[in-house]
Amino acid sequence: MQLLQTPAADRFAAWLLASVSLLAVVGDFVPSYPDWITGVIGWTACVMLWHRVKPVQRRVILLLLAFGISGIIWGVLSGQHGLINRALTQNLPLVGMLIAVSFLQLIGARPGATEEKFSTGRGALFRTLLGVHLFGAVINYSAVAIFADRLSARAKLSLDQATALSQSFIIGAVWSPFYGAMAVALTFAPGASLTRLISIGLPLALAGLTVSWLTLSSKRHGSARDFAGYPLHLEALWVPFVLVVSVLLLHEWQPAWSVLAIITLSAPTISAITLFAREGNRAAAAMVRVVDVRMPEMGGEMALFMAAGVLSAGMAGMVSALGIGLPFDHFGATEAGITATAITFAAWLGFHPVILGMVVGPWLAQLNPDPNLLAMSLLMPWAFGLTACPLGNTVLALQARYHVSTRDLLARNRRFSFQMLVLSVIVLQVYEYIVMH
Repeated sequence: MQLLQTPAADRFAAWLLASVSLLAVVGDFVPSYPDWITGVIGWTACVMLWHRVKPVQRRVILLLLAFGISGIIWGVLSGQHGLINRALTQNLPLVGMLIAVSFLQLIGARPGATEEKFSTGRGALFRTLLGVHLFGAVINYSAVAIFADRLSARAKLSLDQATALSQSFIIGAVWSPFYGAMAVALTFAPGASLTRLISIGLPLALAGLTVSWLTLSSKRHGSARDFAGYPLHLEALWVPFVLVVSVLLLHEWQPAWSVLAIITLSAPTISAITLFAREGNRAAAAMVRVVDVRMPEMGGEMALFMAAGVLSAGMAGMVSALGIGLPFDHFGATEAGITATAITFAAWLGFHPVILGMVVGPWLAQLNPDPNLLAMSLLMPWAFGLTACPLGNTVLALQARYHVSTRDLLARNRRFSFQMLVLSVIVLQVYEYIVMH
């Protein structure tokens, strides 16, 4: 095992992960390609990087695998076919997209503003919320780390700052095509429209930002007089805009291409072009560093999604073997609201929405629901439930790296989560009313 724990072995495993991203696109464009090969490559990389996985993640991954494999064995013994192939390939498009998106951190923020003075007050709070949200919508948690590092450079990150960062970042999952949430929604709600999901999610995210801003700038929080915000300029926001528009235009141009494949191709391509324009010949070296340095750190995250795919296959085998019926006769706005509420409350208890979404999505898809309703019922708990999940990566990172009180942060975020859940249930009802009429 020591041979698998060397820097050279980690780099090799990282390049295996990079190949998974490429092969996931090949599998989408070439129907005859055997996707299980990509699954084997992905698991090989995850095993090689196992020594880098945090103990908490290890326990979750092993638990998912134990339940998933048990369900697969049960299903195979009851005469079902294809479960092993499904376990290997279920989440490959999602994993491939997440690997590709990791290149976007290279263009998320530019150096040069580190000496700029902080502004304070309600305007500074608004710019911080907007900046984290828009950059987070593209480069995910890296945006939180960039902003938090800058804000904590001269003083301890305050609870108000941590609240703003966590809430404004995670709610991007309700609309951004670069989040794992959207990948899960599009995977398990086939036929859902990315354009429609964004058109619904963006106003909902704007409402969430408004709730955060009004709350943190209220008298209870000193009207944000002491809130020190990130020095953000509007011209810096062109990166998120270009990326999102590029994905939408490509999808309109080639609607037969899956959205996940488009994102997987676009993220590294746009990153490379932008880097070359900024840094010339140094762009290639920067791209290679992402693979050599960043991707070995992703082993645990990728293993989690791969294990969730095994669990999904196992749950399918178990449900079929036991003849478990569906919880609803049909799936409308009310059922979508119940689903979103259940997953959100489960997130408060520590169950990650990605796991529940991958189990619930295929199960409810048997009802032939409106795919956008099903997709929204999976997106909303991720966006508004994960902010109050004690095992969420953002909450854990803010506690571990910046010493923010998890108890106080979760208490604030649960109020926010409940407020947005109520609004989400209303949005689902409005959507169904408009569609039906």
